[in-house]
Amino acid sequence: MKVEYQNLVYRCPYLPNFQTSVEIEPIEGFIGQEKARKAVEDALSINEKGFNVFVVGMPGTGRRSFITSFLEKEALRMSPPKDWVYVYNFSNPSEPKAISLEHGKGAQFKSDMQKLSEEVIESIEKIFESEDYAAKKSELEDEYMSKRTKLWEELQEKAKELGFSVQLTPTGVVSVPIFEGKPVTPEILESLPEEVKQSIGENGRKLKHVIEGTLYKSRKLDREYKEKLRELDKYAALFTVGALFDEMRKQYEFSYDITQYLTDVENDVLNNLSDLRSEDPEVRQLYKKRYSVNLIVDNSHITGAPVIFERNPTYSNLAGKVEYYSRAGMLFTDFTFIKAGALHRANGGFLILEAESLLRNPYAWEYLKRALLSEEITIENLESALGFSNIVSLRPQPIPLNVKIFLIASPRIYYLMYTYDEDVRKLFRVKSEFDWELDVNEENVKKYLGFISSSCCRHELPHLDTKAVERILWYSSRLAADREKLSVRFGEISGLIRESCSIATRCGDKTVREEHVKTAISQMEDRVNLIQTKYDSQIKSHDLMVETTGTRIGQVNGLTVYDLSDHSFGIPVKITAKVHLGKPGVVDIQREANLSGKIHSKAVLTLEGFFGERYAQLLPLSISASLNFEQVYGVVEGDSASIAEAIALISAISKVPIKQEIAVTGSMNQHGEVQPVGGVTEKVEGFHRACKLHGLTGNQGVILPKANLKNLLLKDEVLEDIKKGLFHIWAIEHIDEAIEILTGIKAGKLTKTGNYEKGSVNDLVVKALKKAKENVKEKKTSQKRDRKRK
Repeated sequence: MKVEYQNLVYRCPYLPNFQTSVEIEPIEGFIGQEKARKAVEDALSINEKGFNVFVVGMPGTGRRSFITSFLEKEALRMSPPKDWVYVYNFSNPSEPKAISLEHGKGAQFKSDMQKLSEEVIESIEKIFESEDYAAKKSELEDEYMSKRTKLWEELQEKAKELGFSVQLTPTGVVSVPIFEGKPVTPEILESLPEEVKQSIGENGRKLKHVIEGTLYKSRKLDREYKEKLRELDKYAALFTVGALFDEMRKQYEFSYDITQYLTDVENDVLNNLSDLRSEDPEVRQLYKKRYSVNLIVDNSHITGAPVIFERNPTYSNLAGKVEYYSRAGMLFTDFTFIKAGALHRANGGFLILEAESLLRNPYAWEYLKRALLSEEITIENLESALGFSNIVSLRPQPIPLNVKIFLIASPRIYYLMYTYDEDVRKLFRVKSEFDWELDVNEENVKKYLGFISSSCCRHELPHLDTKAVERILWYSSRLAADREKLSVRFGEISGLIRESCSIATRCGDKTVREEHVKTAISQMEDRVNLIQTKYDSQIKSHDLMVETTGTRIGQVNGLTVYDLSDHSFGIPVKITAKVHLGKPGVVDIQREANLSGKIHSKAVLTLEGFFGERYAQLLPLSISASLNFEQVYGVVEGDSASIAEAIALISAISKVPIKQEIAVTGSMNQHGEVQPVGGVTEKVEGFHRACKLHGLTGNQGVILPKANLKNLLLKDEVLEDIKKGLFHIWAIEHIDEAIEILTGIKAGKLTKTGNYEKGSVNDLVVKALKKAKENVKEKKTSQKRDRKRK
């Protein structure tokens, strides 16, 4: 059936009456993803472990924008999460303490602690400079000196009784014996009578014990003095500083962790008063830093729950890290160098990640799984976690994790992860699957027009007239490869709208017309069609040998599509068939050369079934056939050439020539029924380009499955040549229709006698097979005679 021009022109039956898109109400939100939306809503309603969401869909379908927008609206209805701070751990400085505070209180607590530390140090300076403190200290010193003097006097008295005098020197207590009122030198001592010498020695030993006892009492007195002085200092400091801490404890009495921390800080201040009184600014700064607060999660600026999209999900960007600073060639760190990760910022809300980016970063996926399974965030630098670092680091206390993860992935990444990582099934129990197309109906077209209008409004662009809007819809259906569908690759559609508006602006037009959209589409294609132009050049120069005129036996123009991700285009392929006497069967040259995909190999086997059912019911297939895709050096995949291959074989057997002006695409089953295939638009346009390069004759065209007519959205230049009768489209449902179009001869039906109509193609095939059978029989008879003669 030849398809008329009117049936190939794109028309949207649901397009309302309007002059420009400014008359259309812009639509907010996303179109046609109700299934994906329902899955997300289900996940949000389940507050159980493991119900994170895998957002699966093709790139460009608005997955990230939809999820981000949807979650931001949902988050506004939720309570803001707590702030988190890290503080110095006085009992174990290598394990900083994590403390949570109510929303917005973290920044206040940090500011309050900074003020408190400054006030404490300032107060301590004033306390020890006050007259009251000086008087009490002087009183304590006088008491100490009085007791020390009394000890010394008692020692001198004891020494005098024992006949000695004592002196206090820098090196200790020195005792000198006295005899007859005079100090005894060593020389004099030797000249004294033995009884006197013994008496002096005996008394000297007694004095030694007295001195040791006195020194012990002196040291004890020193310790008591220092202890009393410390107590005085603490009492003096506590009198002022204690009030500051009491006031702040009262302010934060709602948090046990903070009140306990403030008590620890107060005790540390009282235990380090001498350092805090130091005139060295570095020492004071060190204590100010110790009493500071590291606010790692500050939610004071957000309303509702956080929605975080981490574009670069490295290990440290997810988990946080402990940074270092260098001094004198050595690395140092402390709790103020703890940095938060995306999990910290998203805690209590939602975290959006792209699966491919996550998998590219070493150990990021493993860490994320570990955090979700343990339900806590542990900050540990990657080199330490892997055991590659000998640097002493901090071990911050873990923070409880309460977050819902949305992992965006293409179907390929999703199925790979789901198949090979069993943790995916435990942790991501919800799959939100994004469709790539919409049904063309009144409601969806209305929404699509609203999207077009909102795109113009959002970017402050000129609006589109009716024809321009219809051309956008045509392009959308072309992306979806179905005139009954609209593509939801809104990123690409938005890009086309903006480029069309830019062209209109450069032309000085205030409204975007259809010609501007056509120009934009052409520009977009020109930027990516270099490989296509190279193929066209080879077709024109006959380096790629494609015939678009005349007839050939056993040769058909098939059609194939090259998909380069950013551009798809069709080119004709010469398919040839050869038959000869030999082992019955069809030899697929591509398959024999390991250049055939599994689907194509199946299609060739289907051909054998078709030939067996149609021609080998009463006589065997006594010929061997070969099929080849000429000048194709890559793997041939798919079954869209099975009709072309069948007709090439029929032509080769029957010796009926095939028109080279017509190309054919379509799959077939063993009954000869035609099945739809993909890429028909690109295939038709590819053969049209080849015909135009060699010159249009008016007889050229493409045969395709009737079921594929809804997939055909041709460019204007192709439609124009069809309208002029220079190019044609035939839609078929059975291979016999293709045989008649390509050969100009009836395919032939079985008669009541069990034979095909005389003179038909099928009749010629049967006759050729009978002749081949007779030739085989004669050859076998001749071979027997030759053997007998020998």
